[in-house]
Amino acid sequence: MLLSASEGRHWRYEVCEHEDGYLVQMRDLSNGDLDEEFSTIFRTLPVAFAYAEMSAAYERYAASELEHVEDAQIEIEVETTEKHFIDLSDRLHDSGINGIVIQTWERESQRSAARMLH
Repeated sequence: MLLSASEGRHWRYEVCEHEDGYLVQMRDLSNGDLDEEFSTIFRTLPVAFAYAEMSAAYERYAASELEHVEDAQIEIEVETTEKHFIDLSDRLHDSGINGIVIQTWERESQRSAARMLH
């Protein structure tokens, strides 16, 4: 279930419910495809929200740098969202784990269980 989304220039960072916590995934705004390489799972919802907001701010900043657009507000937004994420992550002891690591872990645990049955 989609709980929230933060939009960058080319990507939307979605916060979804996940069996292990809260998943932040990246969706292409132009075609709606998910980036399979980018996903992070957090134990706490506030940290997942902060991470999505920070990721979108970083992307907007990077796009403005590539387009040579001077905007002090974008720089302030990146700094503010980064501080907010770091503060929440530290206080709640939730730095997240890469979604690909979780998928690999689950695959390996299924393989190990199958070997024990034989």
